[in-house]
Amino acid sequence: MRKLALGFAGLSALLVGLTLEGCKDACVIGAEGCECTGGGACDPGLTCLSGLCVNAGPNPDDQSGNDETSSSNTTDPGDGDPTGDGDPSGDGDGDGTKLDTLDSETGGPCVDTGCKKVDMLVAMDGSLSMLEEINALKDGQAFLSIVNTLEGLNCGGIDYRIGVTGDNNNGWVVPNNWADPNPWFDSDTYTPAQISVHFQAAATKVGNSGGAAVGCEHVLTTAVDLLGNDNSGFSRDDALLVVVLMSDVDDYGWYDQMGGNICGVGCNVAGQPVPVLYDTLVALKGGDSAGVAAIVIAGNPAANAGVNFCQQPQSCGAPVEAYHAERLYEFADLQAGMNGFTADICDGPTAVPDAVQTALADNIDLACQEFQPEG
Repeated sequence: MRKLALGFAGLSALLVGLTLEGCKDACVIGAEGCECTGGGACDPGLTCLSGLCVNAGPNPDDQSGNDETSSSNTTDPGDGDPTGDGDPSGDGDGDGTKLDTLDSETGGPCVDTGCKKVDMLVAMDGSLSMLEEINALKDGQAFLSIVNTLEGLNCGGIDYRIGVTGDNNNGWVVPNNWADPNPWFDSDTYTPAQISVHFQAAATKVGNSGGAAVGCEHVLTTAVDLLGNDNSGFSRDDALLVVVLMSDVDDYGWYDQMGGNICGVGCNVAGQPVPVLYDTLVALKGGDSAGVAAIVIAGNPAANAGVNFCQQPQSCGAPVEAYHAERLYEFADLQAGMNGFTADICDGPTAVPDAVQTALADNIDLACQEFQPEG
Protein backbone atom coordinates (compact mmCIF):
# COMPACT_ATOMS: atom_id res chain seq x y z
CA MET A 1 0.00 0.00 0.00
CA ARG A 2 1.23 3.50 -0.76
CA LYS A 3 0.37 4.51 2.78
CA LEU A 4 -0.96 7.84 3.94
CA ALA A 5 1.88 8.09 6.40
CA LEU A 6 5.51 7.07 6.13
CA GLY A 7 6.64 8.35 9.48
CA PHE A 8 5.36 11.91 8.93
CA ALA A 9 2.10 13.69 9.66
CA GLY A 10 -0.03 16.24 7.85
CA LEU A 11 1.51 17.79 4.76
CA SER A 12 4.67 15.68 5.00
CA ALA A 13 2.63 12.50 4.58
CA LEU A 14 0.92 13.88 1.51
CA LEU A 15 4.18 14.96 -0.10
CA VAL A 16 5.75 11.55 0.54
CA GLY A 17 2.74 9.82 -1.02
CA LEU A 18 2.76 12.06 -4.07
CA THR A 19 6.43 11.46 -4.75
CA LEU A 20 6.27 7.66 -4.54
CA GLU A 21 5.61 7.38 -8.25
CA GLY A 22 8.96 8.99 -8.94
CA CYS A 23 10.79 6.51 -6.72
CA LYS A 24 10.54 3.56 -9.08
CA ASP A 25 13.71 2.58 -10.84
CA ALA A 26 13.81 3.20 -14.58
CA CYS A 27 12.93 0.12 -16.59
CA VAL A 28 16.13 -1.22 -18.17
CA ILE A 29 15.65 -2.53 -21.72
CA GLY A 30 16.12 -6.30 -21.73
CA ALA A 31 15.41 -6.73 -17.99
CA GLU A 32 12.44 -8.70 -16.64
CA GLY A 33 9.20 -6.75 -17.03
CA CYS A 34 10.85 -4.20 -19.33
CA GLU A 35 10.77 -3.75 -23.10
CA CYS A 36 12.80 -6.04 -25.33
CA THR A 37 15.69 -4.68 -27.35
CA GLY A 38 15.05 -3.49 -30.88
CA GLY A 39 16.11 -6.90 -32.11
CA GLY A 40 13.77 -8.74 -29.71
CA ALA A 41 16.47 -9.85 -27.25
CA CYS A 42 16.33 -10.04 -23.44
CA ASP A 43 18.63 -10.76 -20.54
CA PRO A 44 19.64 -14.44 -20.09
CA GLY A 45 16.76 -16.62 -18.91
CA LEU A 46 14.09 -14.23 -20.22
CA THR A 47 11.96 -14.39 -23.34
CA CYS A 48 10.64 -11.54 -25.47
CA LEU A 49 6.87 -11.99 -25.56
CA SER A 50 4.26 -9.35 -26.35
CA GLY A 51 7.08 -6.79 -26.46
CA LEU A 52 8.12 -7.45 -22.85
CA CYS A 53 10.93 -9.51 -21.39
CA VAL A 54 9.30 -12.16 -19.19
CA ASN A 55 10.21 -15.33 -17.36
CA ALA A 56 7.88 -17.81 -19.00
CA GLY A 57 8.76 -20.59 -16.59
CA PRO A 58 10.59 -23.86 -17.37
CA ASN A 59 10.07 -25.37 -20.82
CA PRO A 60 6.92 -23.45 -21.82
CA ASP A 61 7.06 -25.03 -25.29
CA ASP A 62 6.48 -28.44 -23.74
CA GLN A 63 2.88 -27.32 -23.25
CA SER A 64 2.30 -25.19 -26.31
CA GLY A 65 4.50 -26.57 -29.05
CA ASN A 66 4.59 -22.99 -30.36
CA ASP A 67 5.85 -19.57 -29.38
CA GLU A 68 3.29 -17.13 -27.99
CA THR A 69 2.61 -15.54 -31.33
CA SER A 70 0.53 -18.57 -32.25
CA SER A 71 -3.14 -17.66 -32.51
CA SER A 72 -4.60 -21.14 -32.17
CA ASN A 73 -4.65 -23.92 -29.63
CA THR A 74 -2.29 -26.53 -31.02
CA THR A 75 -4.07 -29.36 -29.21
CA ASP A 76 -7.03 -28.96 -31.59
CA PRO A 77 -6.45 -29.73 -35.28
CA GLY A 78 -9.22 -27.27 -36.14
CA ASP A 79 -12.24 -29.54 -36.48
CA GLY A 80 -13.34 -29.40 -32.84
CA ASP A 81 -11.60 -32.71 -32.11
CA PRO A 82 -9.05 -32.10 -29.31
CA THR A 83 -7.36 -35.48 -29.76
CA GLY A 84 -7.60 -35.88 -33.52
CA ASP A 85 -9.26 -39.28 -33.15
CA GLY A 86 -12.57 -38.34 -34.76
CA ASP A 87 -14.28 -37.90 -31.41
CA PRO A 88 -15.01 -34.18 -30.80
CA SER A 89 -16.03 -34.80 -27.19
CA GLY A 90 -12.69 -36.31 -26.25
CA ASP A 91 -14.35 -39.10 -24.27
CA GLY A 92 -12.93 -41.86 -26.48
CA ASP A 93 -16.21 -43.37 -27.61
CA GLY A 94 -16.47 -41.48 -30.91
CA ASP A 95 -20.16 -40.59 -30.52
CA GLY A 96 -19.82 -37.11 -29.04
CA THR A 97 -21.23 -38.17 -25.65
CA LYS A 98 -19.11 -37.24 -22.67
CA LEU A 99 -18.79 -40.02 -20.12
CA ASP A 100 -18.39 -39.43 -16.41
CA THR A 101 -14.80 -39.72 -15.24
CA LEU A 102 -13.36 -40.62 -11.87
CA ASP A 103 -13.38 -37.96 -9.18
CA SER A 104 -9.80 -37.44 -8.01
CA GLU A 105 -11.04 -36.55 -4.52
CA THR A 106 -13.22 -39.61 -3.84
CA GLY A 107 -12.16 -42.15 -6.46
CA GLY A 108 -15.82 -42.48 -7.42
CA PRO A 109 -17.51 -41.41 -10.64
CA CYS A 110 -17.34 -37.72 -11.48
CA VAL A 111 -20.87 -36.38 -11.97
CA ASP A 112 -20.76 -34.15 -15.02
CA THR A 113 -23.31 -31.49 -14.01
CA GLY A 114 -23.04 -27.79 -13.34
CA CYS A 115 -21.00 -25.24 -15.25
CA LYS A 116 -18.61 -26.09 -18.06
CA LYS A 117 -17.48 -22.51 -18.62
CA VAL A 118 -15.66 -20.08 -16.32
CA ASP A 119 -14.98 -16.37 -16.85
CA MET A 120 -12.25 -15.22 -14.44
CA LEU A 121 -11.26 -11.58 -13.96
CA VAL A 122 -8.12 -10.85 -11.91
CA ALA A 123 -8.00 -7.35 -10.38
CA MET A 124 -4.67 -6.43 -8.76
CA ASP A 125 -3.57 -3.49 -6.64
CA GLY A 126 -0.77 -1.94 -8.70
CA SER A 127 0.84 0.12 -5.91
CA LEU A 128 4.55 -0.19 -5.18
CA SER A 129 4.06 -2.27 -2.07
CA MET A 130 2.28 -4.97 -4.09
CA LEU A 131 5.11 -5.76 -6.50
CA GLU A 132 6.24 -8.88 -4.64
CA GLU A 133 2.71 -10.31 -4.57
CA ILE A 134 2.18 -9.55 -8.26
CA ASN A 135 5.51 -11.15 -9.13
CA ALA A 136 4.59 -14.27 -7.15
CA LEU A 137 1.20 -14.61 -8.87
CA LYS A 138 2.55 -14.06 -12.39
CA ASP A 139 5.45 -16.49 -11.97
CA GLY A 140 5.34 -18.66 -15.06
CA GLN A 141 5.16 -22.05 -13.39
CA ALA A 142 2.90 -20.86 -10.54
CA PHE A 143 0.29 -19.35 -12.84
CA LEU A 144 0.48 -22.30 -15.22
CA SER A 145 -0.51 -24.50 -12.28
CA ILE A 146 -3.43 -22.17 -11.60
CA VAL A 147 -4.55 -22.39 -15.23
CA ASN A 148 -4.33 -26.18 -15.21
CA THR A 149 -6.39 -26.31 -12.01
CA LEU A 150 -8.99 -24.03 -13.56
CA GLU A 151 -9.16 -26.19 -16.67
CA GLY A 152 -9.70 -29.31 -14.54
CA LEU A 153 -12.68 -28.06 -12.52
CA ASN A 154 -15.90 -30.07 -12.44
CA CYS A 155 -14.74 -33.19 -14.29
CA GLY A 156 -12.36 -31.22 -16.49
CA GLY A 157 -12.62 -29.77 -19.95
CA ILE A 158 -13.64 -26.33 -18.71
CA ASP A 159 -13.97 -23.65 -21.39
CA TYR A 160 -12.41 -20.63 -19.69
CA ARG A 161 -11.21 -17.12 -20.29
CA ILE A 162 -9.01 -14.94 -18.07
CA GLY A 163 -8.98 -11.14 -17.99
CA VAL A 164 -6.73 -8.71 -16.12
CA THR A 165 -7.30 -5.25 -14.66
CA GLY A 166 -5.80 -3.02 -11.98
CA ASP A 167 -7.08 -0.91 -9.08
CA ASN A 168 -7.81 2.44 -10.74
CA ASN A 169 -10.50 1.74 -13.37
CA ASN A 170 -7.73 0.61 -15.70
CA GLY A 171 -10.05 -1.22 -18.08
CA TRP A 172 -8.73 -4.39 -19.68
CA VAL A 173 -4.97 -4.75 -19.31
CA VAL A 174 -3.34 -6.74 -22.11
CA PRO A 175 0.26 -7.38 -23.22
CA ASN A 176 2.04 -4.85 -25.38
CA ASN A 177 1.23 -5.08 -29.10
CA TRP A 178 -1.81 -7.24 -28.37
CA ALA A 179 -3.35 -8.26 -31.72
CA ASP A 180 -6.25 -10.40 -30.48
CA PRO A 181 -9.57 -8.51 -30.85
CA ASN A 182 -10.62 -9.91 -27.46
CA PRO A 183 -9.02 -8.20 -24.43
CA TRP A 184 -8.75 -11.47 -22.52
CA PHE A 185 -7.03 -14.87 -22.83
CA ASP A 186 -9.37 -17.55 -24.13
CA SER A 187 -8.85 -21.30 -23.82
CA ASP A 188 -10.41 -21.73 -27.26
CA THR A 189 -7.52 -19.73 -28.72
CA TYR A 190 -4.48 -20.32 -26.51
CA THR A 191 -2.87 -23.24 -24.71
CA PRO A 192 -2.43 -23.11 -20.91
CA ALA A 193 1.26 -22.27 -21.35
CA GLN A 194 0.46 -19.41 -23.70
CA ILE A 195 -2.20 -18.07 -21.35
CA SER A 196 0.32 -18.14 -18.50
CA VAL A 197 2.77 -16.09 -20.58
CA HIS A 198 0.08 -13.60 -21.64
CA PHE A 199 -1.03 -13.18 -18.03
CA GLN A 200 2.56 -12.56 -16.96
CA ALA A 201 2.93 -9.75 -19.49
CA ALA A 202 -0.38 -8.13 -18.48
CA ALA A 203 0.33 -8.43 -14.75
CA THR A 204 3.74 -6.82 -15.32
CA LYS A 205 1.98 -3.80 -16.82
CA VAL A 206 -0.30 -3.55 -13.78
CA GLY A 207 2.75 -3.59 -11.50
CA ASN A 208 4.47 -0.94 -13.61
CA SER A 209 1.41 1.33 -13.62
CA GLY A 210 1.89 2.56 -10.06
CA GLY A 211 -1.76 2.04 -9.18
CA ALA A 212 -4.33 4.53 -7.93
CA ALA A 213 -3.74 7.80 -6.10
CA VAL A 214 -2.77 7.74 -2.43
CA GLY A 215 -5.51 6.04 -0.42
CA CYS A 216 -7.75 5.52 -3.46
CA GLU A 217 -6.93 1.91 -4.35
CA HIS A 218 -10.14 0.11 -5.36
CA VAL A 219 -9.81 -3.35 -6.91
CA LEU A 220 -13.43 -4.29 -6.20
CA THR A 221 -14.96 -1.13 -7.66
CA THR A 222 -12.61 -1.36 -10.66
CA ALA A 223 -13.65 -4.95 -11.36
CA VAL A 224 -17.37 -4.26 -11.00
CA ASP A 225 -17.23 -1.10 -13.12
CA LEU A 226 -15.39 -2.98 -15.87
CA LEU A 227 -17.77 -5.93 -15.91
CA GLY A 228 -20.90 -3.87 -15.46
CA ASN A 229 -20.10 -1.60 -18.41
CA ASP A 230 -18.30 -4.10 -20.62
CA ASN A 231 -19.43 -4.60 -24.22
CA SER A 232 -16.65 -6.97 -25.24
CA GLY A 233 -18.67 -10.11 -24.49
CA PHE A 234 -16.34 -11.35 -21.75
CA SER A 235 -19.10 -12.40 -19.35
CA ARG A 236 -21.15 -15.29 -20.75
CA ASP A 237 -24.62 -16.19 -19.51
CA ASP A 238 -23.73 -19.87 -19.08
CA ALA A 239 -20.35 -19.33 -17.40
CA LEU A 240 -19.48 -19.07 -13.71
CA LEU A 241 -18.10 -15.56 -13.14
CA VAL A 242 -15.06 -15.60 -10.82
CA VAL A 243 -13.60 -12.31 -9.59
CA VAL A 244 -10.10 -12.47 -8.06
CA LEU A 245 -9.29 -9.41 -5.93
CA MET A 246 -5.77 -8.85 -4.57
CA SER A 247 -4.75 -5.83 -2.48
CA ASP A 248 -2.96 -4.89 0.73
CA VAL A 249 -5.59 -2.23 1.48
CA ASP A 250 -9.37 -2.07 1.32
CA ASP A 251 -11.50 -0.93 -1.59
CA TYR A 252 -11.71 2.80 -0.80
CA GLY A 253 -10.99 1.96 2.85
CA TRP A 254 -12.62 4.28 5.36
CA TYR A 255 -9.25 4.79 7.06
CA ASP A 256 -7.88 6.02 3.71
CA GLN A 257 -10.60 8.66 3.38
CA MET A 258 -10.14 12.35 4.16
CA GLY A 259 -10.84 12.55 7.88
CA GLY A 260 -10.45 8.82 8.35
CA ASN A 261 -7.03 9.14 9.96
CA ILE A 262 -5.22 11.59 12.18
CA CYS A 263 -2.83 12.67 9.41
CA GLY A 264 -5.68 14.51 7.71
CA VAL A 265 -4.84 13.26 4.22
CA GLY A 266 -6.24 10.64 1.91
CA CYS A 267 -8.78 9.97 -0.80
CA ASN A 268 -11.89 12.10 -1.22
CA VAL A 269 -13.75 9.38 -3.13
CA ALA A 270 -15.84 6.76 -1.33
CA GLY A 271 -16.99 3.52 -2.92
CA GLN A 272 -20.56 2.38 -3.42
CA PRO A 273 -22.03 0.12 -0.73
CA VAL A 274 -20.69 -3.41 -1.16
CA PRO A 275 -24.18 -4.98 -1.57
CA VAL A 276 -24.79 -2.62 -4.51
CA LEU A 277 -21.55 -3.73 -6.16
CA TYR A 278 -22.43 -7.37 -5.56
CA ASP A 279 -25.93 -6.94 -6.99
CA THR A 280 -24.43 -5.44 -10.15
CA LEU A 281 -22.57 -8.69 -10.81
CA VAL A 282 -25.53 -10.88 -9.88
CA ALA A 283 -27.61 -8.93 -12.41
CA LEU A 284 -25.13 -9.99 -15.09
CA LYS A 285 -26.11 -13.59 -14.32
CA GLY A 286 -29.82 -12.94 -14.66
CA GLY A 287 -30.24 -12.56 -10.90
CA ASP A 288 -28.75 -15.98 -10.11
CA SER A 289 -26.30 -15.45 -7.24
CA ALA A 290 -24.89 -18.95 -7.80
CA GLY A 291 -23.31 -17.64 -11.01
CA VAL A 292 -20.95 -15.23 -9.19
CA ALA A 293 -17.91 -16.21 -7.10
CA ALA A 294 -15.08 -14.32 -5.44
CA ILE A 295 -11.49 -15.04 -4.43
CA VAL A 296 -10.26 -12.28 -2.10
CA ILE A 297 -6.61 -12.03 -1.04
CA ALA A 298 -6.29 -9.06 1.29
CA GLY A 299 -5.74 -8.00 4.90
CA ASN A 300 -7.93 -9.91 7.35
CA PRO A 301 -10.13 -7.40 9.25
CA ALA A 302 -10.16 -9.73 12.27
CA ALA A 303 -6.36 -9.63 12.61
CA ASN A 304 -5.00 -7.01 14.98
CA ALA A 305 -1.51 -5.74 14.32
CA GLY A 306 -2.12 -2.35 15.88
CA VAL A 307 -2.17 0.90 13.92
CA ASN A 308 0.34 2.87 11.92
CA PHE A 309 1.45 6.46 12.54
CA CYS A 310 -1.81 7.78 11.11
CA GLN A 311 -3.88 5.41 13.29
CA GLN A 312 -4.86 3.21 10.36
CA PRO A 313 -5.70 -0.35 11.47
CA GLN A 314 -3.16 -2.94 10.34
CA SER A 315 -3.69 -6.63 9.71
CA CYS A 316 0.09 -7.11 9.75
CA GLY A 317 3.23 -5.00 9.92
CA ALA A 318 6.69 -5.34 8.40
CA PRO A 319 7.94 -7.14 6.41
CA VAL A 320 4.45 -7.65 4.90
CA GLU A 321 2.31 -4.62 5.64
CA ALA A 322 -1.44 -4.77 5.04
CA TYR A 323 -4.53 -2.99 6.29
CA HIS A 324 -8.04 -4.12 7.21
CA ALA A 325 -9.91 -4.96 4.00
CA GLU A 326 -13.41 -4.81 5.46
CA ARG A 327 -15.21 -4.12 2.19
CA LEU A 328 -13.36 -6.85 0.31
CA TYR A 329 -14.10 -9.43 3.00
CA GLU A 330 -17.73 -8.31 3.10
CA PHE A 331 -17.93 -8.88 -0.66
CA ALA A 332 -16.63 -12.43 -0.23
CA ASP A 333 -19.08 -13.06 2.63
CA LEU A 334 -22.03 -12.08 0.44
CA GLN A 335 -21.35 -14.91 -2.00
CA ALA A 336 -23.80 -17.79 -2.03
CA GLY A 337 -22.77 -21.22 -0.76
CA MET A 338 -19.09 -21.96 -1.39
CA ASN A 339 -18.74 -19.10 -3.89
CA GLY A 340 -16.75 -16.86 -1.53
CA PHE A 341 -13.12 -17.47 -0.55
CA THR A 342 -10.77 -15.28 1.50
CA ALA A 343 -7.05 -15.53 2.17
CA ASP A 344 -4.90 -13.23 4.31
CA ILE A 345 -2.30 -11.42 2.23
CA CYS A 346 -0.23 -11.23 5.40
CA ASP A 347 0.76 -14.85 4.77
CA GLY A 348 3.36 -13.52 2.34
CA PRO A 349 3.88 -13.23 -1.43
CA THR A 350 4.63 -16.90 -2.04
CA ALA A 351 1.27 -17.84 -0.49
CA VAL A 352 -0.67 -15.82 -3.08
CA PRO A 353 -0.65 -18.32 -5.99
CA ASP A 354 -1.24 -21.15 -3.51
CA ALA A 355 -4.32 -19.32 -2.21
CA VAL A 356 -5.76 -18.92 -5.72
CA GLN A 357 -5.11 -22.56 -6.53
CA THR A 358 -6.68 -23.72 -3.25
CA ALA A 359 -9.73 -21.55 -3.85
CA LEU A 360 -10.19 -23.00 -7.33
CA ALA A 361 -9.70 -26.62 -6.26
CA ASP A 362 -12.06 -26.32 -3.29
CA ASN A 363 -14.59 -23.48 -3.29
CA ILE A 364 -14.79 -22.66 -6.98
CA ASP A 365 -14.96 -26.31 -7.99
CA LEU A 366 -18.00 -26.78 -5.74
CA ALA A 367 -19.51 -23.48 -6.90
CA CYS A 368 -19.16 -24.66 -10.50
CA GLN A 369 -20.87 -27.93 -9.69
CA GLU A 370 -23.78 -26.09 -8.05
CA PHE A 371 -24.26 -23.49 -10.79
CA GLN A 372 -26.81 -24.75 -13.31
CA PRO A 373 -26.91 -22.38 -16.30
CA GLU A 374 -30.23 -22.11 -18.06
CA GLY A 375 -30.40 -24.14 -21.23
